[in-house]
Amino acid sequence: MRIVWTKEEKRALRDCMIDICFVTPTMSNKGLLRHAQEEVIPYERRHIITDQRVFTYKNMMAEARKAAEEHRAKTSKPKAMPLPEPVPEPPPLKIDTLGNLFELLVDAITDRVLEKLKAPVETPEPEPAAEQGFGTGWLDELEKLTIRRKEARVRRSTVLVVGLNGSQVDTIKTHRPDLDFTFVTAEQALSHYTFHKDHTILMTKFINHSVQAKYRKHGNLHYCNGGVSDLKHILQVIFHKEAA
Repeated sequence: MRIVWTKEEKRALRDCMIDICFVTPTMSNKGLLRHAQEEVIPYERRHIITDQRVFTYKNMMAEARKAAEEHRAKTSKPKAMPLPEPVPEPPPLKIDTLGNLFELLVDAITDRVLEKLKAPVETPEPEPAAEQGFGTGWLDELEKLTIRRKEARVRRSTVLVVGLNGSQVDTIKTHRPDLDFTFVTAEQALSHYTFHKDHTILMTKFINHSVQAKYRKHGNLHYCNGGVSDLKHILQVIFHKEAA
């Protein structure tokens, strides 16, 4: 039976061709007609796409390509960007208020003081403390403060303790606050990367042979076979030797 497409089918076919040409403008006419038919025409009403069929609908395909090109030109046209609004210039500095005037005076005085400090001056003979009106105690306090700050910057020895946890950790930290401790459990020692500290102490009662094998080549390695009391003793021995 001969199949004749209705007006609605032809309109749907043309609209589909426009969509296809918009996405794939280089598709051949035969491929364009075949794809459009598969998209909108029911299976039982489809034609075999021959060269004669393509020639029959060449005008429809030409119109679809033209419409797709016009639509592509509209969508690809760049939109004009709005010009940025001009940034208003800051108002000129006013000194008509007491606050502004005070700030200017402070700046001027500060600049003057800095000039005086930078300028070379002759050192006058020191006057007796009684004549100056104050003693030298503030110099002593300044010297003590400087010494304390230097002492605070002194590096503390680092100690890695493997196998200790819970309240035992707080006990050791309180016992030796002068040391920088790192505490890890046996599980953490195996799952984490290898820690490198000044001293490494292995709590043999709480770790397995895998942990010992991981850290056995560390320098300054110590074994603690007991608990907190033995660990305190080992720390005392280690850092008594270093102090000596």
